[in-house]
Amino acid sequence: MARRPIYLCMMLIVPLLSAWFFFDLMENGVVERTPVGIVDLDKSDLSRKLTRNLNAMQQVRITKSYHNYADAIDAVQRGEVYGFFFIPSDFSTKALSNKKPTLSYYIDYAYYAPASMQFKGFKTVSVLANAGIVMNVLTTLGMPGEQVSATLQPIVTHVHPLKNPWLSYNYYLSSSFVPCLIALLVMLITTFSIGMEWHAGTSRNWMRTAGNSITLATFTKLFPHSCIFITVGLWIQYMMYVTYGFPLNCNPWNMIIAMVLLVLACQGFALFIVSLVPNFRYSATICTLLGMLSFSFCGFSLPEEAMYSWVSPLGYLMPIKYYFLISADQALNGIDLFYSRYYYVALIVYILIPATMLWKLKKNCIDPFYIP
Repeated sequence: MARRPIYLCMMLIVPLLSAWFFFDLMENGVVERTPVGIVDLDKSDLSRKLTRNLNAMQQVRITKSYHNYADAIDAVQRGEVYGFFFIPSDFSTKALSNKKPTLSYYIDYAYYAPASMQFKGFKTVSVLANAGIVMNVLTTLGMPGEQVSATLQPIVTHVHPLKNPWLSYNYYLSSSFVPCLIALLVMLITTFSIGMEWHAGTSRNWMRTAGNSITLATFTKLFPHSCIFITVGLWIQYMMYVTYGFPLNCNPWNMIIAMVLLVLACQGFALFIVSLVPNFRYSATICTLLGMLSFSFCGFSLPEEAMYSWVSPLGYLMPIKYYFLISADQALNGIDLFYSRYYYVALIVYILIPATMLWKLKKNCIDPFYIP
C-alpha cells in the first residue's frame, strides 16, 4: 500500500474529494435561477407582464431576449441558455377575445436538474397567466372578487412534504450517490489487491507468509483496507449530518453501524467474486460493472416503481441497496430500528458469504494461472 500511489488516491483522495464536491455543489438544496431566454413576439402590456412574472420565479432567470424562434433554438444548441419561453405575436389579441392563445416553452433535457426546474417555472407561469386572463374577464363582467377566487380555485390545497420539507436535491441525491461511490471503490480496491498477487506472481509467497491459511491471508490483507475505508466513510457521514446538516432522525449509531457493515459487506462481495472468478481482469470488470449499475438498479437515479419488473430485483444483489434502504428508513424517516433489521442482516450475510468460496481462492493462490 505504501509503494503504490493508487491506494492513497482511491482510498482517501477520491472519496473525500468527491464527497466534498457533491455536498458543496448542491449545498443550496435545489437548482435556482437557471438561465433561460424569452421570445416575445407580441410586445404587448400583457406579454411584458408575463415576462416580469417569469423572471420573478425562483427557478429561472431570463438572461437573453431573442427576436425569433430560430435565434432562440440556436442559443440553446450553443449552450447560452438551457431553454426559452415563446410568446406568439397574437397572444394578447386572442387572450382578450377568448380565443385560447398558445404559450410554448422549449427545454433542453440533456441537463435533467435544470430542465426540471425550468419546466416547473414555465408551467407555473403559464397556469398563472391563464388564471389572470380569466380573472380579468370575470371582473370585467361584474363578478365579485370572492366569487372569482372560488371559481378559479374551488379547492385550496396545502402541501406538506414529509421528511424532506426543503425539497433538497442534496439530501436525497448525495446521501445515496456518495455511499455508492464508496462501495464501488471498496470493491475495486479489494479486487485489485488480490488480483495483483496473481499478476505479480506473489500469491504463493502470500500464502506461505500466512502459514497456508487463506483465512489469515485474506484477513491480514483486507483489515488495513477496512480500517481506512471505515474511517473515510464515518468522516463522510460527519460531513453529511453535522457539517452540511443532512436529516438524521435516528440514533447516530444506527448509521455508523450501517457504514461499517457496508464497507465490510462490499469487501465480502468483492472477495466472493474474486474467489468465484479467479481472473484479475474478469473479476475487476464484474465488480466495476455491478458497482456502476448500482447507481441505477438500486433506485438512486430512477425510482424502483418505474423500472421493468425484471430489472428491479437486480438491485437487491448489491450491498449498497440495503444501506440505501437503511438510510431512507433511519436517517430520513426515523422509523423504529426493528423495521430495518432485515437490511442489517443482509449486510452481515454479504460479510459471511465469501467463506463458502475461500477454498477455491486458496487453490488458485497456491497454483496460480494468470491470464494476461
